[in-house]
Amino acid sequence: MANVIARVTSLGGQAPLARLVTAPLGLDVWEVGPDHLVLQADEAQAARLEAMGYGVEQLQTTESHLSDFATARAMAGYHTVQTLEADLRRLADDNPEIVELQEIGRSVENRPLWALRIGERRRNARKVAVLGCHHAREWVSVEVPYLLAEYLVASSSTEPVRSWLQQGEVWVAPMVNPDGHEYTRTQNRLWRKNRRRNPNGSVGVDPNRNYGYMWGVLNVNTSSHVPADETYVGPRAFSEPETRAVRNLVAQQLFRGVLTYHSYSQLILYPWGYTSDPVADESDLRSMRALAGDMQRLIKGVNGLTYTAQQASALYPTAGDTTDWVYGEYDVPAFTVELRPASALEGGFILPADQIQPCWEENRPAAMEFLRRVMYKPEP
Repeated sequence: MANVIARVTSLGGQAPLARLVTAPLGLDVWEVGPDHLVLQADEAQAARLEAMGYGVEQLQTTESHLSDFATARAMAGYHTVQTLEADLRRLADDNPEIVELQEIGRSVENRPLWALRIGERRRNARKVAVLGCHHAREWVSVEVPYLLAEYLVASSSTEPVRSWLQQGEVWVAPMVNPDGHEYTRTQNRLWRKNRRRNPNGSVGVDPNRNYGYMWGVLNVNTSSHVPADETYVGPRAFSEPETRAVRNLVAQQLFRGVLTYHSYSQLILYPWGYTSDPVADESDLRSMRALAGDMQRLIKGVNGLTYTAQQASALYPTAGDTTDWVYGEYDVPAFTVELRPASALEGGFILPADQIQPCWEENRPAAMEFLRRVMYKPEP
């Protein structure tokens, strides 16, 4: 049965778009707009949506989307599991005074999970974490954190980075889901989850629905309890070794903030994701909104692209994600940045490799502002 990428619209009040996000229908939602969704569906799912009263416009077959964007040239521009490890080792070996490569855990398939600790060894409490690639198909979410690490190392003798690395540390884990990433290179470019074998024969847990804060409180299309679904939350919180590795790292290092990269849609998201209610602490809410807005302006100032700053649940409801867990458990700022592009027609999850560099360049000043604000937030 062929899969299609479709634009879905509401044809009337009996078929509201919000229902497709909140109902447990097993859909692979790619984009959420004010008047439409873009999703991947098989023919039966598309027919079902039409029967429910929705307008379904086929944008492309998945096969044609892959042939347009998942080219050999596009693949060659991105890291593999192996080349990422080699580049992280090179950064550590060439800069031993400020860089250390640490294995923070192992994946389901026993691949090492790597994090770079960047900073002078002064036992300072000013620490920030930067994460990438919870979702396997989001390849550019590996590249931006890696390029940030490379930039911090290259800038370590100039201000403000020199002071940051003297007074604190930046930990960068560019690939939280190496098993899934490898699978996207060898088998299915649009695979999202990890590679856990579920008891019912399906494969995969969504790592970004497996964190412990408010885990499992939703049973919706975007946080599903059905193992075959793209957003399967897992059998229990922190059931997956990848999320346990991040949990343990955060518990050990007590970061002042966490910045996690995803793609796509050009968004800057702050808690909460599990509820439409805003963060109750007004000071925290003001500071997160202000920082997200400043990051939006800094990004736009580079290439003119708009990354919308908003509460995470305004995109769609999610329970058990990284940023809700970090803020909910540790009361520190935690943002998700959804990188380029803006739409599936521009490649969606398969960003052309020639856009890696401009994507990094537009995100660099925003990432630097996040580091600055979080590192120098006054002690409580």
